[in-house]
Amino acid sequence: MSISQEELFRIALGLEKPWYIKTIDFKVEEKQLDLHIDFESGSKFPCPSCGRSGCHVHDTIERTWRHLNFFQFKTYLHCRVPRTECEDCGVKQVKVPWARKSSGFTLLMDSMIVILAQHMPAKTVADIIGEHDTLIWRVLEHYVQEARSNEDFSNVHSVGVDETSRAKGHNYISVFVDRDESRVIHECEGRDSGTVTSFKHDYEAHKGLAGDVTDLCCDMSPVFISGIESNFKNAAITFDRFHVMKLMNEAVDQVRREEQANNANLKRTRYIWLKKS
Repeated sequence: MSISQEELFRIALGLEKPWYIKTIDFKVEEKQLDLHIDFESGSKFPCPSCGRSGCHVHDTIERTWRHLNFFQFKTYLHCRVPRTECEDCGVKQVKVPWARKSSGFTLLMDSMIVILAQHMPAKTVADIIGEHDTLIWRVLEHYVQEARSNEDFSNVHSVGVDETSRAKGHNYISVFVDRDESRVIHECEGRDSGTVTSFKHDYEAHKGLAGDVTDLCCDMSPVFISGIESNFKNAAITFDRFHVMKLMNEAVDQVRREEQANNANLKRTRYIWLKKS
């Protein structure tokens, strides 16, 4: 039993009626494959806004999406996307099953971008698929926001915060983590008490209650301490081990410096004391 090229690609794309592959344009020299999708004449679609079934096609709009490569060939899907006329909602563009609204990539291409971005910079992802990194960031922004909208912080009770520099100079970002699950739950610019307030607003926007935070770990920065005391009144403040040990090492080294003037045995023992501490 033979199968046509159009039917083969229809099956590969998972297209169901009324959608079908109308034509295939294979450009060898340009290393590009163009698949033209259409819908059966007389088809009716549900309203994309209210879901009313059996809406007639009002007109169509030509759209193009970048798809996963076919071997080494760039692949594009082209389709005249119908706009339906609904009695209640007016004229609305139909949702196609292979791409999300306002995206220039198919869902499968979106998936590959997200997977690659978990292991490499967005610029590298852009170079691999041959697109500008701005488009990659748009995809990542969409799915990050979608994932964050479903976050539930109601069971987050122990939080840690620290800052890191995002560029040369003093451009800081404060990072808040769920210490029980070892995952980042909030980031914002700056390293002052306002960053703790920003975290509180985000925490409460995701089903968390400020009074339920029982422990907050930070460095000894007065601005972090002030922000925690103002926003999380039930939280016990714990200073992180790194900064406590740093102060202890500095104190031990200072005592060594003062004592070695009267005790020659302490000379050249700095790293022994630091290691012991």
